[in-house]
Amino acid sequence: MRRPHNARSTIRTMSCAPIRLPAPPPLALWRLSLAGEVSDRDRALLDDDERARAARFVFERDRLRFIAAHAGLRRLLGERVGVDPAALCFESGEFGKPRLRDEAGCAFSLSHSGDEALVALHDSGDIGVDLEALGSTRDIEGLARHCLTQAELVGFDATPEAERELAFLRAWTRKEACLKALGSGLQIAPSTVETGVDAADRRVRVDMPGGVCELEVRTLVPMPGWIAAVATLNVRPKEGMAALHPTL
Repeated sequence: MRRPHNARSTIRTMSCAPIRLPAPPPLALWRLSLAGEVSDRDRALLDDDERARAARFVFERDRLRFIAAHAGLRRLLGERVGVDPAALCFESGEFGKPRLRDEAGCAFSLSHSGDEALVALHDSGDIGVDLEALGSTRDIEGLARHCLTQAELVGFDATPEAERELAFLRAWTRKEACLKALGSGLQIAPSTVETGVDAADRRVRVDMPGGVCELEVRTLVPMPGWIAAVATLNVRPKEGMAALHPTL
């Protein structure tokens, strides 16, 4: 049920105001800091499912970050669709990808890591975003062998050692963004998704059970010391369409 809603007033009540990042419309990207205090207003915005998920965190720090991220997401979505953030209702796709119920005109994706979060909003279609901190990834070499395609490994191995974490995280964030846009989670192995290890924007094709999906993915540097990627789904195969390639 829609209620009168003052979007600017809602944004001002956030513990840390969101920062809008450059992005071509209709895509909107917002950075959220999760380092501020969580207010009673933040907690009150969450529904029962979100509160239950927050309660499952072992560490209070992680619980507070979750609350701040999801309260921030609700406020941004409420502003976008003109609905009181507390009144927004979510539902899940087959693999748990969240979406707004009764609001098909607003696709979104949330990623948070440490004290930072990114929210991607789009008018329609499917979107995914992923965020990672540089300097926090261990065993880059082992992860690369496990997660990269053979072509990506060639590029990774040719990268100077001091730049390999950045190269790996470029690929990893793009893979995660693509899989989040598809709503498949890790049902698709990241090592089968070719996104490259350089900074160039990519058109990515992913083999799904119903056929090949095509996505546009770009790497972002939302703030110093961080790397991110956002993916938008361009082509989803029609129901019953045969897969074009066994692997990609």
